[in-house]
Amino acid sequence: MEFDYSRDRWLTAVLFGGASVSLGYALQVSNGTLHPAALAWLTVAFTLCIAGVVLPTHPKLESLRDTPTILVLGAGLAFQFGLLLTTPPGIYLQLHDSRADILFFTGLAFAAVLCGASLTRVRWLGPALPLVLLLTHFLLGVWLIKSSPDPFIDVYVFQRDAIRALLSGQNPYAITYPDIYGNSPFYGPGLSVGGRLTFGFPYPPLSLLLALPGHLLGGDYRYSQLFALTLSGIFMIYARPGRVGLVAAATFLFTPRVFFVLEQGWTEPFVVLLLSAVVFCACRAPRLLPYALGLFLVVKQYLVFVAPVGLLFCPKPFRWREVRGMVLRATTVALAVSLPLVVWNVSAFIRDVVTIHIHQPFRQDALSYLAWLARDGGAHPPTALAFAAALAGVALGLWRAARSPAGFAATVALVYLGFFAFNKQAFCNYYFFVLGALCCAIAASGNEPQTLATTSATLDMPAPVSSHLTTHLRM
Repeated sequence: MEFDYSRDRWLTAVLFGGASVSLGYALQVSNGTLHPAALAWLTVAFTLCIAGVVLPTHPKLESLRDTPTILVLGAGLAFQFGLLLTTPPGIYLQLHDSRADILFFTGLAFAAVLCGASLTRVRWLGPALPLVLLLTHFLLGVWLIKSSPDPFIDVYVFQRDAIRALLSGQNPYAITYPDIYGNSPFYGPGLSVGGRLTFGFPYPPLSLLLALPGHLLGGDYRYSQLFALTLSGIFMIYARPGRVGLVAAATFLFTPRVFFVLEQGWTEPFVVLLLSAVVFCACRAPRLLPYALGLFLVVKQYLVFVAPVGLLFCPKPFRWREVRGMVLRATTVALAVSLPLVVWNVSAFIRDVVTIHIHQPFRQDALSYLAWLARDGGAHPPTALAFAAALAGVALGLWRAARSPAGFAATVALVYLGFFAFNKQAFCNYYFFVLGALCCAIAASGNEPQTLATTSATLDMPAPVSSHLTTHLRM
């Protein structure tokens, strides 16, 4: 499978860099809920995202190669670390020793120094710099999980109890949960009865399977999500040669609310992981691309719009045999990881994964234009606007985006930023996925063709890793 890297544009990477920092700050303002300043920064991010896909580029900008992107991301990283160092990383922290707090912020300061080193062409620590940065982020995540062992949020209960049910031989889609909020407006009519919720695990099977190792090995499924963040960073760093991948990964891993997302136990780290795996496979191991794409499609319900965007992996003119082969492989792996739990109780699965989300109530506190329009008791705008925005994003991406891994990730970011911004429910975790997509698009940028002769030195990765990837590329 060959991609037209010549159509990748550094303009897109520059504008997406600004969008990622703007969106990160929008989530910082009020933890991803509706706030005038948050909505303003969301609008900035949305505008930059559209511009990054639609606007024509300029040869002079392209001649500067990665320099403008590094400058934008570097300024963004300085801003992000300023927020991280002055804001508590979570809202349910249980710190019994002031020295623990100091330890976390010392680790953040060290990470800031490492990120600063990543901006230069002559790197401190050489090829070991990405690994040290990833390890630092991972240890900060371990600190967060241990310091917030029991977050008061239904998502944490959903995944914890579903894992316990599965391990005890129960169908996770046939169980019920306690209503920890006490008959709150967070659920639709009839979904909370007598202090219990009337539905089971509300996410696809793959999300549960990915959470399982963290529970088994560490006693908390969020360790799986932490590892997903780390692995996402690895995929971004090594997607293409050069320093942009490392800086893009750092922008994602140290977005201001990243540890808040981890604390809450939302499932989006798995979504970003599989998107970054898709982009990485497209760049480095094309034969594995259909399988990564199939897994990505079934990790979250809202990813239905990814299927048409996948056409960006098929260069024109379409080779229909190649398209059919990719669809067949993607479908096979998707069914393999989903069907065992689906057929256990089909009606319960449809109720929990599809129906309850359709009937979820309009949230006045959502970070979306619909919630803003409905403020002060106004009428609720139709949620069909969200689907219209997503389809418009698909059309724009297929029309203007490069037929390359970067173009695919860029279109995914555009589609879902529009989908969430015009939805009845849109919070920090939803936009965290968009932020990951923006950084994946940046990491895969570069308008030079990928070559199989890439060495470990030009990739800035340890030799064994490079050798393994080169083996895949030659298959």
